Amino acid sequence: MKLGFVGIKGDSVILEVVGGKLFFNTFSNGLIQRSDIDGLKLNPAGIVKEFPDLEGKPIPEMKREAINRFKEKFKKIKNKKDQISYLKEELLKVGYELKMIQEPGHRDRRVKNGNVASSNR
Repeated sequence: MKLGFVGIKGDSVILEVVGGKLFFNTFSNGLIQRSDIDGLKLNPAGIVKEFPDLEGKPIPEMKREAINRFKEKFKKIKNKKDQISYLKEELLKVGYELKMIQEPGHRDRRVKNGNVASSNR
């Protein structure tokens, strides 16, 4: 399943869950860059907001621990729909807006104001 989001600054990200693994697809200079959670760029202020106990640690250690905690949380969620709901909630909390949902074997469905539109292609 894929979820497409647009951020406050107009940046786009597509989250893709494949076989229980999470991939982040971002766009830069007309190219799609795909990364797993280990390649994600995290903001230290955002890490501290989510995990206050990591404040004061060196940034690389802080990022590594935040990624490990996210991985553990994601692994514990066994149902794919629950994984998607969790990801959606997390990105909405930091200012991203859901714009598209695509389930395997189906065309993408646009989301406007939180409502899923039917595919009209």
